[in-house]
Amino acid sequence: MERLRPGDPEQIGPWQIVNRLGAGGMGIVYLGTNGTRSAAIKIVRDFLLEDPVAKTRLAREVDSLKKVRSEFVAEIVGSDIEASPAWIATNYVDGPSVKTAVDNEGPLKEREWFEFAEGLISALESIHSVGVIHRDIKPSNILLSPTGPRIIDFGISFSKDATALTKTGTVAGTPNWFSPEQFTNKDVSNKLDIFAAGSVLYFAATGKSPWGKEDASVAQIMHGILNDQLDLQDLTPNQNEVIRVLTNKNPKERASATDALTLIRNLKLNVSDESDTGKFKRLLGFKSRGSKIFYATSLIIISAVIYGALNYLPSSSNQVSTNLSESPKPALKTYWSVSIKGEDKSQDGEGDSFKFYVCDQAVMSKSLRIKELTNPPLEKAPKAQVMTGDARCGKEFDTIEITGFTDTSKDKRNFVLAGTTQTGFIIQYEFEVTITRK
Repeated sequence: MERLRPGDPEQIGPWQIVNRLGAGGMGIVYLGTNGTRSAAIKIVRDFLLEDPVAKTRLAREVDSLKKVRSEFVAEIVGSDIEASPAWIATNYVDGPSVKTAVDNEGPLKEREWFEFAEGLISALESIHSVGVIHRDIKPSNILLSPTGPRIIDFGISFSKDATALTKTGTVAGTPNWFSPEQFTNKDVSNKLDIFAAGSVLYFAATGKSPWGKEDASVAQIMHGILNDQLDLQDLTPNQNEVIRVLTNKNPKERASATDALTLIRNLKLNVSDESDTGKFKRLLGFKSRGSKIFYATSLIIISAVIYGALNYLPSSSNQVSTNLSESPKPALKTYWSVSIKGEDKSQDGEGDSFKFYVCDQAVMSKSLRIKELTNPPLEKAPKAQVMTGDARCGKEFDTIEITGFTDTSKDKRNFVLAGTTQTGFIIQYEFEVTITRK
């Protein structure tokens, strides 16, 4: 993640731009927020949309991708192809890429590798089922969340009935992760994603680029993909069997996503749990189905860190109790309004207690702490809880509900809600409670 540079936009659609996430030949990706949720906002470069046909094609692609239903694909949450610049927003995934994880922590153990392989191929099965080809499957386009991989970056995807979103004579994608048919100008199918997935799985198992060094020339990479066979000696027999069916140079003989997924699930049954799987999980928070001890321990440690950090926020050692004897007359009603920093609209209500919510992702409920910034603070601080599947934020997000008592001794009180996600990403919301009596 990078700081914004001069000339970067401050706002794209409804999203306030916070940081740069990366850039490539197809566009720049920013981290954006609308106050309650985060998204990865991709700006589509102008040369891809020089004519109305290209815009129509991309709009069709976005519509197709919205139909993808997979827990292993970053969901599209907004887009505007007619805007200048055109943009596509997907759920922000809090986790490192496969490239970063393997470079920093080394290859995956076999059990972790099969969990990763199952998620990756399951995602491709969902993508291909709606007639879309991703076209740029590579380690940097696969992020690792606490519950498994997430495929991102559909900037150059296209449907089976469409052509690539590039000018004639240009190449879309990254040559190291191409399939043979992409170099030979043959008609391509979704099997090119399968070949690329096999190359990614080879990298995840060995830490090596499959078809030559990353800094090799395109000609060297092309020669390797068209003519060489993978060096499979560093793979286990189970990994060997999966990668061979994925990287068959003949697309007609290459496994489909559905067939590959069946093979992976059958072979995974033969893989025993390994005792030394900690280093990969320490970086990722990757939750294997076989063990939850790491997850529980991390939750306790991170919660303690957040609690300690919040104790350094301004506070008063001499708390003053609320004077309940000065309650408003019964004829008056108490109204409250909560304003969250960064949001345009407040949440309002009436009564002796207030209740409002914010939306976020993968929040650890036990890590949440609320600290009052007003002196003297309330005797009873507001409380926060996390609800999943709540209609207010939708099934893809966590609903953080904050409740507290309205206090009439001050018209305004300021608080900060802090916590962490399952991968250690710090979240923080500042909010102000305004009390009026009528």
